[in-house]
Amino acid sequence: SLSRQLTQKLVDKWVSTHTNVEVDTLDLTVNAPPHFGPEAMAAAGKAPAEWSDETRAAVALSGALVEQLKAADIIVIGAPMYNLTMSSQLKAWIDHVTVAGQTFEYSGPGISRGLLFGKKAIVVATRGGDYADFPMDSLDYQIPLLKANLGFLGIFDVTIVRAQGMNEFPENREHIIRAAEATIEQIAS
Repeated sequence: SLSRQLTQKLVDKWVSTHTNVEVDTLDLTVNAPPHFGPEAMAAAGKAPAEWSDETRAAVALSGALVEQLKAADIIVIGAPMYNLTMSSQLKAWIDHVTVAGQTFEYSGPGISRGLLFGKKAIVVATRGGDYADFPMDSLDYQIPLLKANLGFLGIFDVTIVRAQGMNEFPENREHIIRAAEATIEQIAS
């Protein structure tokens, strides 16, 4: 996929231009977390001895994903647009890493704050259509939702690389890809 291709270019360029870089890859297409649901929610308010095997597995998975996220200084997210928003695999990952007391905390009724300050996220957003300008920009739920979710966790330094209009303007496909690659070069250098 184009998002996979561009995120790999970004990671490769970053590794080649920075020292002491360790890369930990999570491919949500190959290793998609299950959708967050009642198994994971069942842990709330119950002692671990009362958890079912499914709840234990869901809690363990969320814990591993949270630890991976906490260990990262920079998070690179390849995000193809599906039906005006992010993929369900990416949404499932967000659900699993949004854990009270781990990645955010409640500081009062209806008040929360993220706990992952100091991290940088780079989102490579690929889209068949062009959502840059009115009226199509009002249909872009992908980037605003990703920024809101990351911000909820305390990740406010978010850079967006867009490769959009791939299907809408097939005659410009190579130009669109080159423009995204140029942005990647600039970010990683």
